[in-house]
Amino acid sequence: MATAPTYITHAELKRIFPQMDEFDQKTPIYGWNQLFTHGGFELYEADDTGLVNVLFKDGQDLTPYKKTESYTDSTANTAEAVDIIETAIDVSDGSVFAYGDIIKIDDEKMLIVNISSNTITVERGFLGTTTATHNTSVDIYIGVSWSEENQWLYNEGCDAVLFYAQTVNPSDSLMEAGEDFSTMVSQYRADASRYFDSRVDPSLPREQLKDKSGNYDYMVIRTVGLIAACFMVKTKDHNSEVAQSFMEEAEKNIELLNEGKAALSWQNTSDASQGIIRDVSYTSGKIRPVDTRGEYSGSWDLIKVKIGTGGVIGTATYNVFVKDADGLKNSQVITNEKITGDYQAVAGGLQIRFAGDTDSTVATADDEWEIEVTGRQEYVDSSDMKSIKLTRTGTPARRYYK
Repeated sequence: MATAPTYITHAELKRIFPQMDEFDQKTPIYGWNQLFTHGGFELYEADDTGLVNVLFKDGQDLTPYKKTESYTDSTANTAEAVDIIETAIDVSDGSVFAYGDIIKIDDEKMLIVNISSNTITVERGFLGTTTATHNTSVDIYIGVSWSEENQWLYNEGCDAVLFYAQTVNPSDSLMEAGEDFSTMVSQYRADASRYFDSRVDPSLPREQLKDKSGNYDYMVIRTVGLIAACFMVKTKDHNSEVAQSFMEEAEKNIELLNEGKAALSWQNTSDASQGIIRDVSYTSGKIRPVDTRGEYSGSWDLIKVKIGTGGVIGTATYNVFVKDADGLKNSQVITNEKITGDYQAVAGGLQIRFAGDTDSTVATADDEWEIEVTGRQEYVDSSDMKSIKLTRTGTPARRYYK
C-alpha cells in the first residue's frame, strides 16, 4: 500500500506561519508537594493535573516510569491484620522495602512514604485501586521502585503526578504536561495534507503536484501550510478570523487547481525554453547572471552555473554543469570561460549574460545559480492558444492565369 505524502515540512510551515510556536499546547503543572526525602532523593506529588501522558521539565521530554502489572514478591508479609483506614502497617521484614516503592497487598496498591524498622507508612488505594482490609501473613508484592532522577508516574486514581528528583524541587523548574510540539506539528502537517487530498480533484495526478526536480510545488506547499495553520489556530479560538482568512485563501487555491487556472511549476510556459535563473549561493552586490536568450534544444535540465575565478568583467570566469545519466548538474560542459559582459554560451543553444551594478563590480568565486530550462519543442501547458500544424493533403489546387 502506498504511503500518503505529507506535502510540507516543519520549516516550510514555520515560514508560512511564523507565529506557530505560540500554539504549543503544553500546560504548566503547579502545586508540587514533597511526600518524602530520603538518601538525597525526594518524591513530589502534584494533584488535580488531568491526564498526563508526557511530562516536560524545562522543555525536556521526561521518560515516564513504566507501570508494570507483573509485581514481584518482596518476600515480606503483613505482620498484622490491616483495617480499611490504617496507614502504618507492620510487616515481617521492613528492610526489603525502599522509600517510594509502590506495593500491592491483595488487590490494593499502596505508596510507601516512610519506613521505620518493620513498620511502613503508606498512602492507601493507590493507582486507582480500592482501599480494603487485609489479613495477617499476606504476601506483599513490589511493582515500582524509584531509582533515577526525573522519573515520574501519573496516578489516575487520585489524578496526580509523582516526580522523583535529586535535590531539585520541581517548583523551581518549568514543569509541563502535553504533547511534544514537534510531534504535534507533524500531525497537523499530515492532517492538512489529507484534507488537501480530499479537496483536490481526484483526476489530477499526484505526481503533477511536484516540480521537475521532484519537490512539491510552492502552490501546494502554501495551500497545505495555510490549512495546517488554520487547524492550529482553531485549537485556541474556533471562531478566529485569522483562521478563517487562512482557510479562505487555501480554498481559493484549491479551486484554481481544480479548474486548471493555477499554473504549477511543472507546466511549460511559452518562454520556458529561455530558462529561469535562481540563486543557489549569491553574494549580494556582486556580478551575477541578469539575462538569458536563445532557446534550449534539449528536453529539460537544471543547469548549474558557478563562478570559477573571482574578479571584474574580463578577468572573472564561470563554469557550467548539466545533467548526465547519473543525475543533475554532474557533467561539466564549460570550464573557466572568461566573463565578457556579452551573451555567452551555456548549453543547448541557450546563452547567458552577466552584469554588475557598475563597471568595476566584481564576481565572487563559488557564487552559484541554477537555470531551469525546458526544450523549445516541448508542449506548452499554460497557454490559452496552442499552435497547430497544418498539413496539405490530396492533389494541390491548380492555378489558372489569363
